[in-house]
Amino acid sequence: MEAGEERITLEFADADDWLQTASGEWIRGDVDWMRNDIMEFDSDEFGPLELHMRDVAAIHAAHKDTFVFDDRTALYGRAFVTAHHVIVETSDGTQVRPRETLWAIVQGGERELDHWSTMLELGLSANRGNSNQIEFNLGWRITREDRRTLTDLAYNLFMGRADGEQTLNRHLVMFLNKVWIDERFFVHPVVGQLLSDRFQDIRFRAQPAAAAGVRFLDRPMAWWNVSAGLGYQYLKLLDPLAGIPNPFHDGLARFATRARFDFTGDIHLSINWVTNLTFTTIGNTNHTGTAALFIEVTNIFNLQASFLFLRTEEPLPFADGTLPVKNDYQLVFGVALQLG
Repeated sequence: MEAGEERITLEFADADDWLQTASGEWIRGDVDWMRNDIMEFDSDEFGPLELHMRDVAAIHAAHKDTFVFDDRTALYGRAFVTAHHVIVETSDGTQVRPRETLWAIVQGGERELDHWSTMLELGLSANRGNSNQIEFNLGWRITREDRRTLTDLAYNLFMGRADGEQTLNRHLVMFLNKVWIDERFFVHPVVGQLLSDRFQDIRFRAQPAAAAGVRFLDRPMAWWNVSAGLGYQYLKLLDPLAGIPNPFHDGLARFATRARFDFTGDIHLSINWVTNLTFTTIGNTNHTGTAALFIEVTNIFNLQASFLFLRTEEPLPFADGTLPVKNDYQLVFGVALQLG
């Protein structure tokens, strides 16, 4: 069969979806979704199953679904997925594509709601006895992704007290918009961070930028992006030493890398690093690194361990002359609830 071949009639045994595992077993149910080579299949007998596509020998999708390919095109209809082909019965005829180009399966037609997802993260640690302290973390992320674009907005709140005194007060926002040019290259029309941190003496720091990048690693269980661009930094200090200009305005060069590694269908590690190199006040150059390990317990409930690293090359002194430390580290264990 050749790609685009028509006049093929797909004959299904019944109105249900069927999945054949690599061991040859057939399972009846419904295809819920597939993305990044991970499929969720709702089995009539076993309930929701998550499988890597390397463990799926074949799919008979009797229900009409949307099949998205790595060139960002999509086909809608009933389909067979074999070891080498994806055969979709569309309204314009039967289309055949190589299986290795299949990027995602969306249940039913492509609705706007199918492109959205959101996650709420909660973390809490407390100690009583010789010292009384508590730290609280709240995170919220909203994402919209389709065949060619990704928009992501993440907010994190970190608060802490020890023996009645505040020891942590940080607000961090990370945002990006990504547009894929082809399978490997992309641009960020807008990307950046917002930060407020009382103990770094930062009332407000904004770093909008534009960038371009490449996905230099793309494997079934891992991907890795690198990007670079130019932007602007606005920095307003909270309580600076007399004589220090406030606020600061500067240009910046942005260097970033993002990666994800899937160890199993239920466990993955996400890593993000950003360096903002300022042009005129080089001491305001700063770095942000994050790493998050997710363990999926159910479709919406995850356990999470996350690490945050913040560094300013030359912190500016408070009004009393004390200097904030260059590096901040934070490790948080918590839970995450995900929809979409």
